[in-house]
Amino acid sequence: MGSSDTRERVLEAALASFLKDGYEQTTVARITERSGVSNGALFHHFPSKDAIAEALYLEAMSSFQEGLWQLVRSRPRSLRGAVRGTIGHQLSWTEGHADLARFVYLRGHLDWDSPAGAQLQSLNRDLAGAFEQWMAPLVERGEIRDTSMLLISAIVNGPAHAIARRWLAGHLQSPPSTFLAELTDAACAALRGTPVRTRSRPKPLPPRGRVTLEILREDGAVLAQGSAVAHLHPAGSDRTELAGARA
Repeated sequence: MGSSDTRERVLEAALASFLKDGYEQTTVARITERSGVSNGALFHHFPSKDAIAEALYLEAMSSFQEGLWQLVRSRPRSLRGAVRGTIGHQLSWTEGHADLARFVYLRGHLDWDSPAGAQLQSLNRDLAGAFEQWMAPLVERGEIRDTSMLLISAIVNGPAHAIARRWLAGHLQSPPSTFLAELTDAACAALRGTPVRTRSRPKPLPPRGRVTLEILREDGAVLAQGSAVAHLHPAGSDRTELAGARA
């Protein structure tokens, strides 16, 4: 068994144990038993259970970011193309790597002071920089409102994360990719700063108004006319007040 094969077997066994037994309950002994490797072989690659979990998390994020790198290198020609590609990859990656996605959500984040955490921060910075460079012309043309990458990531990825987590938990029957079009529409509107349409409220009636009165004959001729000031009340009210009527 090669060194890379041993490492993969340890990571696969660890992933299965973390998801089945929980992180705290999983022991190195259980991982060695499930993977079929010796303690010496395991510790040759990983000094501790935490190191295994960090490597697994980093591998998951690297796998996920690989698809985003392919997207940004293709230089999408429109905002919608980039947003749809980003969300589509996020949802399809979750569907294709459900166990890894469950582990990432379960783990939450890495300790940024750890070697794996520092490596992930470097990966994040490089990818964010590539997206910023691609978006710069769109920002200059006003197609994207000028804001931080933190907010852009929250707008584009946040709702998709919510859908993915509910699907992974078994709360949704439809796969996450079913929601791609609606998530894309919402993200594009938010990034452009499209105003939200609200229902216009009717203007309030003035408290008083002038009423013109006419008395007509059967043939339509005006017999008399006059005007009066009316105190207005909401529709449905049975109150009627006229003052100052003049013939």
